[in-house]
Amino acid sequence: MLPTGERLVPTAGNDDLRNEHMSRYAFAEPLAAGKRVLDAGCGTGYGPARLAASALSVLAVDSAIEAILHGRATYPNVRFVQADCRALPITDLSVDLVVAFEVIEHLERWVDLIREAARVLAKGGVFLVSTPNRPYYQTTRERANPFHVHEFDYAEFRTALSEFFKHVEIFFENHVPAIAFTSEGRRPARTQFEHPRQDPEHANFFVAACSMSPLEAHPNFAYLPQCGNVLRERERHIAKLNEWIAVAEARHAEVEDSMSRELQRLPYRILRRIGLAPQLPAKWSESVRAPDGQ
Repeated sequence: MLPTGERLVPTAGNDDLRNEHMSRYAFAEPLAAGKRVLDAGCGTGYGPARLAASALSVLAVDSAIEAILHGRATYPNVRFVQADCRALPITDLSVDLVVAFEVIEHLERWVDLIREAARVLAKGGVFLVSTPNRPYYQTTRERANPFHVHEFDYAEFRTALSEFFKHVEIFFENHVPAIAFTSEGRRPARTQFEHPRQDPEHANFFVAACSMSPLEAHPNFAYLPQCGNVLRERERHIAKLNEWIAVAEARHAEVEDSMSRELQRLPYRILRRIGLAPQLPAKWSESVRAPDGQ
């Protein structure tokens, strides 16, 4: 499988993108344990395969046949079916957990996904759905994402989900700095959140838990991936930027030198003398010595 620019292939792409996607399935794992799970818009199948390790059963659907074929060949513990997640191929009240991560913003008639999730969930079932936060997402990118049909802000996302589900809780997914203390052996871990800021406006992504029944308190969650050495990745990024700046500065110096030489040539001097020379930046025009003091 090759990455499309939007579908994650775990063996390709950058670490930040991989961590964003993997963390959502790690967040969903406690809700999947011992349950009948459906992944709507499963992509290449790495996510439902992770949930299948503890779930009673996992059905994964996607409209892209190449993703379904890849999933079938790679993850035998998951049932893969090609289908539109706006028309799920299962009966009413037949699953306990529906996950739809980074799918809803890709859909025309996106409301049908929410309606279908509500239809297939059994009593007490949970719908986990994630999407980028439009105000943050649009202001941090130079151009619109060509794969996205409809993006949500916090208020619209909550309102849309609340039309179908009585109980909605929205978590804010962010990249945050962390310091990890780990030993050589495998030990239980504890996590301390230092006054997490409840700020919908600046959240990177929303992950909503929805149900017709009261939701159990799902704890705040921190995902610390193996490839998440923030300082190392930041230093690599800075080094690449410095290389780019050095190349740009060298090229800029070459252009300025070439322009200065051109301005001393006779054709430009003639144009300047008869008043047809183009307007120049001050630092160049001051350096040009026209004949006869012109």
